[in-house]
Amino acid sequence: MDVLARGTNFEISAAGRVARCSVVNSPEIDGDEGARCARLMEDTLTNQVLSRRSSYTALVFDVRRGPEVFGPKTRGALEELFRAAELAGKRLAVRVGSGAIQRLQFSSLCRECAPTQAKVVFSDHDEAAWLELTGAR
Repeated sequence: MDVLARGTNFEISAAGRVARCSVVNSPEIDGDEGARCARLMEDTLTNQVLSRRSSYTALVFDVRRGPEVFGPKTRGALEELFRAAELAGKRLAVRVGSGAIQRLQFSSLCRECAPTQAKVVFSDHDEAAWLELTGAR
């Protein structure tokens, strides 16, 4: 896998035509570092992965080790990313953890911002099946 970007609380990598953004919960990072990471993640995903001219056909957004909930600022940024995937026709699989709120929040994002391209998935099998629908794998 090639690493496209890395921050204190995330890593974006790629293998073939599929990019993967893995988010980890890092409560020890301060607000400035969190904001820097968010800008880097958003810039990389928007410009390198989710643009129409990108060679990537899909993104796996893996939040299993990420925060259990997100607030309104994070939701706003995620809405933009999910809409970008929808507009570019890029398949988006969201790997969630076992937390009910996390599942609910990401299901809502998929439904409202990327209804034809995004789906919450719970296993490797679900992820592969969703990505295969577009030939991403």
